[in-house]
Amino acid sequence: MSDPTQLIPFIPTDTCKRHDGWTVARQKAFVEALALSGCVDDACRSVGMSDTSAYRLRLRDPAFSDAWEAALEVALDRLDHAALARSIRGVARPIFYKGEQVGEWRHFDERLTMFLLRQRKPARFGKWIEREPPPPAEDKYGFDASMRLIRAMDYFEDEDDAA
Repeated sequence: MSDPTQLIPFIPTDTCKRHDGWTVARQKAFVEALALSGCVDDACRSVGMSDTSAYRLRLRDPAFSDAWEAALEVALDRLDHAALARSIRGVARPIFYKGEQVGEWRHFDERLTMFLLRQRKPARFGKWIEREPPPPAEDKYGFDASMRLIRAMDYFEDEDDAA
């Protein structure tokens, strides 16, 4: 994968007065780690800073805040692609026999697949389908008329049985 920070236009502001604070190098490393992991705690741990100080810097520095949001967008795009891959390829699940792995099977999560289809193709798979009645089917061979006739015949047969 290419460097995620290349996708994020970020010029850190050097307002750090301490050598162990949010230096320009630490800010860049944090944004890169956040884009890769999508997790603020992991990104803070990778640069040796606390999440509290990261959130404080985010409130003080608009450039850092914008880079933070852009890094999360990159991470969400990666997550989106990973979910799509899991939906298509499935997830390997091991098969054990007498304590040893003897094979594996692929688990396909249909809920994940349906969610992705609803989000990516809402015109075809969206929730609106559940709210509207299905469109009338074409009756090329007079099926509907035949069914009405059969129902009518059943109705009259029931009356004859009752008499």
